[in-house]
Amino acid sequence: MIACLAIPYFAAAVEQRDDSALGERPLVVGGLPWEPRPLFGFSREVARQGVRPGMSLRLAHTLSPGAHFLPAALPRYRAGAGQVLDTLADFTPLLLPEHLWQQSVPAGQVLAHTRSLPARYTLDLEGLPQREALPLAQEMGRAVRAQTALAPAVGLAADPFTAQVAAALARPHHLRPVPSEETAPFLAERPLSFLPLSRESARRLRLLGIRTLGQFAALPLPSVQEQFGPETVTLHRLARGEGSAAIIPPPPIAEIAVARAFQGPVVERPRLVQALAWLAAEVAGALATRGEAGRQLALAVETETDTHNRSLRLRRPATEADTFTQALEELLAGVEVTAGVTALSITLGELAPAAGRQLSLFKDLTGFGDLSELNLSGLLTRHPGARCYRPALVDPDHPLPECRFRLHPITA
Repeated sequence: MIACLAIPYFAAAVEQRDDSALGERPLVVGGLPWEPRPLFGFSREVARQGVRPGMSLRLAHTLSPGAHFLPAALPRYRAGAGQVLDTLADFTPLLLPEHLWQQSVPAGQVLAHTRSLPARYTLDLEGLPQREALPLAQEMGRAVRAQTALAPAVGLAADPFTAQVAAALARPHHLRPVPSEETAPFLAERPLSFLPLSRESARRLRLLGIRTLGQFAALPLPSVQEQFGPETVTLHRLARGEGSAAIIPPPPIAEIAVARAFQGPVVERPRLVQALAWLAAEVAGALATRGEAGRQLALAVETETDTHNRSLRLRRPATEADTFTQALEELLAGVEVTAGVTALSITLGELAPAAGRQLSLFKDLTGFGDLSELNLSGLLTRHPGARCYRPALVDPDHPLPECRFRLHPITA
């Protein structure tokens, strides 16, 4: 079975989580109402007033004049997406994250399941039958809710596309399972806008009166291929519920590059250090989202007259923003700047999957704070026969190490 976990209106959900004053207040993310730019995100309350992806901030203000507007905070959203990814990675490594909350497309071309600009994660449960996958999917939703304080909706089906449609239709904090034998009827009544058709193909199908996936699936495949091209063959199979039953994660990217340009030349060293910290946080958020670490760090300092490049190789692959910030400050200290800085850019290479981190057994003797980072409930659900223990010091000075502590069993 395939599970899909979606957190709708993701950017606004992170803002409302981090600032209790926002609460259920209508929210638009991306700037101020008078700025001539498209919005970045919005909340469910604003969506009910007609706001859609791709709209300008001005139009969003016209539709929802009572909404609160604030600028986008990309590093915070990426960190939030990384938290969700870390939680779900405890259940399966076959995980495909999608940053649909970063979409920048015209309002008329938004797909039905991306209209809420969600963070979406599709997981391959490795052939588990539905009766076993159902409690696991429920536990995933509970774990994400507990670890991130966000409201996920979960879809469960035999193929990724159906699971994604189910997640888009599920309410937050709810699971929508689709049994294998009900896949075709479930998809048949859904709008055609769930398929990533080209604009011209969608227009021609509307002219033919094709409005739902069931109507599209009922068309003869040879005719569909002849009229709309070979690229629609896969979409026709998706509409029939015959999509691939496996998740193929994307290949890892070779490097991560971020940059920041200044409105005017900057000569103050504190401002440059602050900008480097911002860039380091953005890189760390991207790494957390992908579950990777990086080692080769490069800094480019663009001035009014020339560009200075410096690089170093970290002692070990890193994921933390503080580590990158410290290294970047060292690189910046080696640059002799004789003119105002106009832009900074950093590149992190030698990316590899992040290694597991050994937790300290006795860091917090009273509350065992480090152990709270483990999703023990999810692990026990995933591996029913596993045994988990909590260590407790009994005689720290005993000459035999094995007599200095005692292990207490932990149950789900």
